Amino acid sequence: MKVSISRGNEKLGSIQSVSLPSGLTCRECDCSRKCYARRIERRRPSVAAAYRNNLQVLETEPATYWREVEAAIMLSRFFRFHVSGDIPNTTYFHIMMEVAKRNSHCEILCFTKKYEIVNEVLASGIPLPSNLHMIFSAWKGLKMDNPFQLPEAHVRYKDGTTTARSDAKECGGNCTECACTAGGCWSLHTGEQVVFNEH
Repeated sequence: MKVSISRGNEKLGSIQSVSLPSGLTCRECDCSRKCYARRIERRRPSVAAAYRNNLQVLETEPATYWREVEAAIMLSRFFRFHVSGDIPNTTYFHIMMEVAKRNSHCEILCFTKKYEIVNEVLASGIPLPSNLHMIFSAWKGLKMDNPFQLPEAHVRYKDGTTTARSDAKECGGNCTECACTAGGCWSLHTGEQVVFNEH
C-alpha cells in the first residue's frame, strides 16, 4: 500500500484513520501555535513522513489514495479522517461523501475547520450521508459559520475558559469507548456540542 493508514493510538483506541500533514491542508488559525498534531510530527519523524507521503499520493495518484482509503473503510466498523490535517478542497469532500454512501456499515468521523467547504456542498442540496459525522471544530478568535447547525467541538483551554455552551457534552477521552457505547462525538445530533480539554 502507498497510503499510510493508522491502526489507532492512545486517544483513538483501535479506530483506523488517515491523516495529512498539519498546517499544509489547514486554514489559517491561531490553533497552529498549539497544534498537537504538529507536536507529534516534530517528535516522531516517521509520522511526519507518513503524513507527507499521504499528501503526495493524494496529489499525484488520487485514484490510488481513494482506493486504499476506501479499502480500509470497507473492512472497518469505525473510521476517522484527519487526526492531522483537514479537508483540502471541495472535490475531496465530495469523494468523502461518496465513499461514506458506498460503505454505510462504517461510521466515519471527521473534525474540520473548513466550514465553507462543507457549507457550500450542503447548500447545493446534497445531504450528508447518515454515517458521515462532520463536526465543526472551534477555536477562540476563529469565526464559525454553521448555518446547518452541524455538531461542534470546542476546547476547554488550560486557563479554564471555553467557547462551548454550558450544555456541551464532555469528551470521554477515548474514541473507541464512545463509539462502542453510542456516545460522544459519534452520536452528536444537530446543534449539539462536545468539549474537550486542551491537549
